[in-house]
Amino acid sequence: MKLPYSLFETFLVSLLGGLIFYFLTIPLAWLLGPLTATMLWKLLTKRKLCWPSKFRDLGMMVLGYMLGSSFTWGTLTQITYQLPSMLIVTILTIGFSFFMGYLVVKGARVDFVSGIIGSVPGGLSQMVILGEELKGVDTTIVTFMQTFRLMIVIFTVPFILGHGWLGEIGLRTEVTPTEVKSSFLLSWYAYPIYLFIVWIGARLGKKIGLPTAPLLGPLLLTAGFVLAGIQAPPLPSFIILSAQILVGAYIGLMMNFSSLSNWRRFAPYTIFSCFALVGFSLLLGWLITLFYSMSLYTAVLATTPGGIAEMGVTAHEVNANLSMVAAYQIFRVLFILFLVPPFLKWFINKVRASSMAKIGEQRMEKTRI
Repeated sequence: MKLPYSLFETFLVSLLGGLIFYFLTIPLAWLLGPLTATMLWKLLTKRKLCWPSKFRDLGMMVLGYMLGSSFTWGTLTQITYQLPSMLIVTILTIGFSFFMGYLVVKGARVDFVSGIIGSVPGGLSQMVILGEELKGVDTTIVTFMQTFRLMIVIFTVPFILGHGWLGEIGLRTEVTPTEVKSSFLLSWYAYPIYLFIVWIGARLGKKIGLPTAPLLGPLLLTAGFVLAGIQAPPLPSFIILSAQILVGAYIGLMMNFSSLSNWRRFAPYTIFSCFALVGFSLLLGWLITLFYSMSLYTAVLATTPGGIAEMGVTAHEVNANLSMVAAYQIFRVLFILFLVPPFLKWFINKVRASSMAKIGEQRMEKTRI
């Protein structure tokens, strides 16, 4: 099968972007470099680039394995102990996002429902799909707000952490329970076995409808086998970097601003709300370190709604606790995706019914006059 030229063009642009970011010592160079390069190349040249979703899925599977292999019984104990804080952090993050979405709606005068859904930190694709399910929602606004949140978070947080702006508190060593890894498998054949486990995890994740199945499926299944005593072998650096390129190029091509004609009106409000969310996440991360033996790097990456894969890669780059970051991120995503949509649908229907009732009353008053 002959591969399209645009595929090679996308790869070359992604590779060039990664190299430029690497030599400029920009944090998360091999994820942010391809993302930025493909986005700008498509925007400036108007060329049609090609990057199949299967490439993204492959990168997600690698990152899912990397995160899942970091789980131990010690960290699982910590996760169980911190479940109340995960719930509180998630609710506070959602509440703050709703508030900022309300400010965007009022300030930019956009549709109320579209502004609220666009502000929920539940993942770009998932929130766009939710917007499509609700009548009267402007999915372009939802896409724009979710895209800006994703971009600002994955650019700002790695930059802050990568340049040590949090000071010595960010580097504080975490206290984790010591344990002896009871593994009966750590040899060359561990690689093909875990390759099969990752593939099965992705397939099962899609079958049962897990959000971001290529990432969560391998992550959860790998973690299960690691906790069962089957130690996962480390990945070579070039595989992790390749996975970042695969994911970064796909995200870059997802960015589409051409369909948004009125972006100048509400872009400032959206950008402000996104930076406010980052600041709020930094505050929540600092508060967590007051109650648990967790470094600020780990806490910030755990509380920042920037995506499991993106925050996981950042955690790997700054030597944060991968398993804790993944646990907080997974909890937030699952909470939002399974509990928030029903609440939003109920709340939106209630608001619309109230609006219709007010319109009816106004018409009745006009008729009487």
